[in-house]
Amino acid sequence: MNTRQRNVLIRMGGALLIFAYVGYIGWKNLPRFDFGVMAAFFALYLIWQVVFEFWIYQDPEDYVTQDNDKKSYLYLQLSFMIALLFAAIDFLEIHYTRNFDWEPTVIYAGFGLFIISCAVRWWGFNSIGKFFNPRVSIYENHKLITTGAYRKIRHPLYLGSLISFIAIPMVLNSWGAMLIMLLTTIPALIYRINIEEELLLSHFGDAYLDYMQKTKKIIPWVW
Repeated sequence: MNTRQRNVLIRMGGALLIFAYVGYIGWKNLPRFDFGVMAAFFALYLIWQVVFEFWIYQDPEDYVTQDNDKKSYLYLQLSFMIALLFAAIDFLEIHYTRNFDWEPTVIYAGFGLFIISCAVRWWGFNSIGKFFNPRVSIYENHKLITTGAYRKIRHPLYLGSLISFIAIPMVLNSWGAMLIMLLTTIPALIYRINIEEELLLSHFGDAYLDYMQKTKKIIPWVW
């Protein structure tokens, strides 16, 4: 077990303690359906993290030579966390934008979409391998990946993220959170995609330009 994996175990152990405490409080105070939805969502999220960190993620072999993130990762994560926090509060307490008439259909559909988002990201991570970086970066000996999930679209990982941004407000039945996602998180995702394409175009030149002409950005056959 390497240092990264040990750190992951520590983070997950802390998260499990928090979830256990929240679950204990929720079991005593929440309606059983609401508690079941939150417990299922947290369990699915933790399972995805374990699968990603221990079976999908590959440690890079080379050093980063260019970093042009321009705080896009920060913007994306911050806007997502705000939407997620609102969704949780809206679902559990305030119910400002929770539509009970649509339950449980919208919640089950949200879980289905979230599982699809995990499958899309799994394919993307397996395709890009050791060239994945949460920041917008270029490695030494960086290769342009155009196979697997990257054969038809240039950003399959972001497609998976986009699906999850739609799925999570559905799971928690919070249309206010969906609005936050549409107004802040998805624009932050598009901002990041544009930054990444600029860096890749400057690094790979004509090879990336040719790849752009043969593929769509994020949605197959559409955009």
